[in-house]
Amino acid sequence: MRTVRPVSLLAVGAILGAQMLGAPLAASLERPAIDGPVPDAGVLDPRATGPDELRLAGPCRTTAAVLDPAARPAHATAADLHGAWIHGRGEGQVVAVIDTGVNPGPRLPRVRGAGDVVRGGNGTEDCDAHGTLVAGVLAATEDATGHSGVAPGVEIVSIRQSSTVLRATHRDAGDPAVGSGVGTLSTLARAIRTAVDAGAGVINISEVACVPAGTPLEDDTLGGAVRYAAVDHDVVLVAAAGNVGQACGDQNPGVPDPTSPGDDGWNDVLTVASPAWYDDHVLTVGGVDADGAPTDFTLRGPWVDVAAPAAGLRSVGADGAGISDFVVEGDGSRTPISGTSFAAPFVAGTAALVRQAHPGLTARQVIARIQNTAIPAAGGRDFTVGHGVVDPVAAVTGVRRPSRRAPATTSIAAPTPDPGPAGAGAGAVVAAGSLTIGTIVLVVVALFHRRHLRPGQDGRP
Repeated sequence: MRTVRPVSLLAVGAILGAQMLGAPLAASLERPAIDGPVPDAGVLDPRATGPDELRLAGPCRTTAAVLDPAARPAHATAADLHGAWIHGRGEGQVVAVIDTGVNPGPRLPRVRGAGDVVRGGNGTEDCDAHGTLVAGVLAATEDATGHSGVAPGVEIVSIRQSSTVLRATHRDAGDPAVGSGVGTLSTLARAIRTAVDAGAGVINISEVACVPAGTPLEDDTLGGAVRYAAVDHDVVLVAAAGNVGQACGDQNPGVPDPTSPGDDGWNDVLTVASPAWYDDHVLTVGGVDADGAPTDFTLRGPWVDVAAPAAGLRSVGADGAGISDFVVEGDGSRTPISGTSFAAPFVAGTAALVRQAHPGLTARQVIARIQNTAIPAAGGRDFTVGHGVVDPVAAVTGVRRPSRRAPATTSIAAPTPDPGPAGAGAGAVVAAGSLTIGTIVLVVVALFHRRHLRPGQDGRP
């Protein structure tokens, strides 16, 4: 069994180890179980779950506004959000952001730290910027231009469980999947337990661990944490689908195999993403561009439930103030905004609004409401957008808006499996491959300009 380190979903990563030889093969998958052990309660202690010594891989990342910060968002949601705020802006709701930490600031005034697996703080320190930008999409207060998070009235509970700017000085030779940064599926499980115990009614997870289908994935404890949150404590879990490329390996088919009646897509999977694949208990979010079309970089999968804006976005700055549309690396290079990392908090914010407006709904009912009021794809449900693009107004009111444009469908047939060398089954080929993990590359979010960003145009996978 391998311990897999989750990575931020905007990632452009370095590949650890060699890629699988030859064409990838699908593997027959069993859905993940949630009968694993629940992590122990208590304070998150980096000494128990992470490296003893850390170093900075470079200066802390910052952000910048390149586009006119005073320009009105063309894509946007300002009017839509006001329509979704008929019952409030999320006041009284607690949403956990499990990420690289969150820096409080003037536009993120309600941030409460609940723990830090990385360095033992309280979770309100973010050297990567990623967690702060995720929180901005979810909960940034409205500025003079009309830009805001989806639910600016919520309280954010921040837990730092990962980083790539901070790295271990020593690696455990017995842990073959150690990445360049900090954070594992076991620490993610601990963070989920901590978020529940801190009173969160919604948890956002913009992190993912990806492995080739058929590769053992040691996430039993994560399954137990999912059960603890979603089943035992009625918490809405929202997770990003992941981005295909160096962070998440080979792309999965876009629709079930049309030659196999009743096929649900699980046996055609090439790349598994956790916690996204806990489909029965996690609301998994893919991405669409500014025109509502499915993004090429979303890691497709039968577990994708809905989609949200994931390209051409804005968020708060790394200091929790202002507005930004680029991340600035230590060498001065800039990375524009895109990725399913930032589609997830759009949906988590929507879940908080629904919970405020309809306090009697269970977590399952909240998820069903968001799915059932989404704007469906023109060709029906597929594995990129799931039930469709989330509409916060419709989710709160319970009424679909027929005037909203449907995204195009991704009508892609499942690939014909390559049998590989004579006498070698899928398991043999997969076993020859290595684990692909990317490093976190931070980006900034919000709904801004109508620009078509494709993989390769902006430095991400």
